[in-house]
Amino acid sequence: MRPELDTEGAAAPPRVNGEIVFDDAWQSRVFATTMAACDAGLIDYESFRPQLIAQIARRDTDGTGLHAATYWEAWQDAFEALALEVGLVSPAEIDQRAAAFATHS
Repeated sequence: MRPELDTEGAAAPPRVNGEIVFDDAWQSRVFATTMAACDAGLIDYESFRPQLIAQIARRDTDGTGLHAATYWEAWQDAFEALALEVGLVSPAEIDQRAAAFATHS
């Protein structure tokens, strides 16, 4: 079952007219990868969400919120941290996949 995403608050993805906003292809890919991992039961969104909030807090030093690009950077870091924590990937695999994503943006 697809997790219910926040519509307000720190963890809420950037939206325009209710639709999630992606400025670059890598952002939609990391979002889709995270949702696919949740759908497959590889990670739990309720375990991901606190990681995301922590990553956002690290970046939102003045409390004004994040620009969409910075939000998706926080999302990616949260996903990578949880994927490592649950043993879904190794640090070397993270580096390899990040390089692959970077070449296909």
